[in-house]
Amino acid sequence: MLATLSVALLFAAVFLFGSRVHQPGRWDGRRFLSAAAGISVSYVFVHVIPGLSRAREIQTQSAAGFPILFPEYSVYLWTMAGFLGFCGLERMASRRRLGAAEGSREPDVEPWQARLHIGGFTAYAWLLTYLMVWSGKDVLALLLYAVAMGMHLLPVAWNLSHEYRAQYDFRGAFAPALASLAGWACGLAVAIPTPLLTILVALVAGGVIVNAMIGELPKEKDGRYGYFLAGAAAYTALLLTLSHFEKGG
Repeated sequence: MLATLSVALLFAAVFLFGSRVHQPGRWDGRRFLSAAAGISVSYVFVHVIPGLSRAREIQTQSAAGFPILFPEYSVYLWTMAGFLGFCGLERMASRRRLGAAEGSREPDVEPWQARLHIGGFTAYAWLLTYLMVWSGKDVLALLLYAVAMGMHLLPVAWNLSHEYRAQYDFRGAFAPALASLAGWACGLAVAIPTPLLTILVALVAGGVIVNAMIGELPKEKDGRYGYFLAGAAAYTALLLTLSHFEKGG
């Protein structure tokens, strides 16, 4: 219990103080943030994604009392949902940055934008620590998780502070920090059915992939998120429909 609490406190500290890692003029931590993103991506592709196949087996064998739509694809669909959801948050922030580049001054931050973006990562922080308590039975596994996700949250904290400095640095950082501790407490006190737990793991996997890459990919690309989302949804629906008919449904 103390080991998992230490990791939760580490995550909370990253949200509170991680924005100080990269401060041009004092110490440029850009290279460190890039390395941190690489560590978290490596963890997901080498450790988490292979585990999704085992999670898929759990989904397909889930009890009748916990029905799941498309159980053979469910875990991968939820991974994609996590990816697309955080992609949307980043798209919202990138539109502000694009407006700043085109205008004479940075556009004002709408309160709902800051609350939505910070709120999304507050839920994310809760998930990370809840799942850490659930899966952190082995000391080595817990250590690997702590290093990978701690590194992963450093660029996240810096990006939130960079995007919403007035809101995040003043009091916004306390929301994900407290959520990290709340997730730890819930992990000890609240048991979630295993099929639902695999859905949460999949959501986090998708979120880690996109959030780690956000720090590395150019932010001002002239993308169209709406078309991106629509294409992903339409093609997913097509593949699921074809699969359904192939099985004689």
